[in-house]
Amino acid sequence: MKKSLVICFILFLTVMMIPIKGQSQEFVSAKIRVGLFHNSSARASYRLYSDKGFRLGLKMKEEQLFTVMDFSDRFLDVSSADSKDFISINKNFKDKKDALKHVEQLSNKGTDSYLFFDGSWSVWAKTSDNAIYSKDCNIIVIGESSELPKIILPYTDGSIFFTSMDSEGLVSIEGRRYRGILEMMPASNGNIQVVNELGLEEYLYGVLPKEVPLGWPEEVLKAQAVAARTYTVANLSKWQKYSFDIDSNSSDQIYQGFDVENANTNRAVDETRGEVLYFEGKPIIAFYHSDSGGQTENCQDVFGSDLPYLQSVDDLFYANSPNSKWEVQLSLNDISKKVNLSTPGLGEVCKISIIERSPTGRVKKILLKGNLGENIVENNEIRSLFGIKSNFFDIFGGSSIHLAVVSTDDITRNIELQNQCIIAQGGLTSFSRKTVSILGTDISKSLCYDTFSDTYIIQGRGYGHGVGMSQWGAKAMAENGYNYKEILLHYYKNVEIR
Repeated sequence: MKKSLVICFILFLTVMMIPIKGQSQEFVSAKIRVGLFHNSSARASYRLYSDKGFRLGLKMKEEQLFTVMDFSDRFLDVSSADSKDFISINKNFKDKKDALKHVEQLSNKGTDSYLFFDGSWSVWAKTSDNAIYSKDCNIIVIGESSELPKIILPYTDGSIFFTSMDSEGLVSIEGRRYRGILEMMPASNGNIQVVNELGLEEYLYGVLPKEVPLGWPEEVLKAQAVAARTYTVANLSKWQKYSFDIDSNSSDQIYQGFDVENANTNRAVDETRGEVLYFEGKPIIAFYHSDSGGQTENCQDVFGSDLPYLQSVDDLFYANSPNSKWEVQLSLNDISKKVNLSTPGLGEVCKISIIERSPTGRVKKILLKGNLGENIVENNEIRSLFGIKSNFFDIFGGSSIHLAVVSTDDITRNIELQNQCIIAQGGLTSFSRKTVSILGTDISKSLCYDTFSDTYIIQGRGYGHGVGMSQWGAKAMAENGYNYKEILLHYYKNVEIR
């Protein structure tokens, strides 16, 4: 009997030690910390709301949550305060009730008094209204009822948190509701940084509706859910010095909390729960964009990193999106104003030249010549400078015209044709700005267009940086019967979904 028990125990251990096929050996955090207000967006005060009341507490550096008090107030005003603007009147009350009684007595005498909690209860009084903040900052919380008097909490060994008294409840800050808890910690100049901590999947509920149209095919929504989850997991250390994992704006992924959630996108998150794209055992940086213009881009040609899973692919089912073709017209005066905001010292721009393209044809570098100097603008800075949708474009107009020539060695060269002689249909001809004659082996063609020397026309296609999954391309693939895994494996090469 004992022998059979030993054998069963060994078999049990053997089974438990065998990895389940497809199960990731990587640990993916169940929680995510999202930066809502920080740096320039941080404020000195906020308005909070919860229809279920609040739990207020301290979060220690060991991630331990310590509840200071619960109260049914629905509205809270939270602001920063400096210790030097207060004086301690009484310390070490045995409990909150005694401290509160003392605050009421002082308030009846006209003293602006506050509860203070740093592990024990004290009573403080306001002494000044100075607007200069030292490093010794605290938070003042004021409720809408007498149940919660004015209370001061210090940033002792961590942060201050607010959550709903109901475990399923929500907390609103500045009019937008969020799941999980809101943490507050000091920022510069007396401002308060706000971080939303919640479950990874619940975070994605608030991301997908802002990153993909809600009515698109289910397989596209599921592909987007896996890409967004993977991007999040791969970037958990990106904002570590600011004490959160990922930003809530377009520098990462747009996240707007509970109010934007939708049944379609929530279902896509749930049906792909936990699925992440891996390359050689690590989550990939799953970039995605709106519209590739027919061909995605190599990561190296946009972000400078040669990642094997982010290589150019054809959008075989490229759809005609609203951004499949676009045009922008800019005068040299417009361009000069834009350029001198970001690159002072060029003076009036008189010439723009494309000097380098990627293998797919996207513009990598342009040369700006001004009457006081010149400057090279690269990659995403080009989009930002001109306010255009992608780097997949051509420029027409100005005082010169360029012809891109691809030779047998696959090197693209830009040749300036203005005032040059070329072989056209009529023989050796001086080149005119208005007409381009192209002589081929079987056919010749003239292209005519009208421009002005002080105007540039930028004609392009696609929307976004072009790296990774094209959302419009994914839509077209789904409409042609491809499932979300096939979509992902088309855009992200040599990866596996775990």
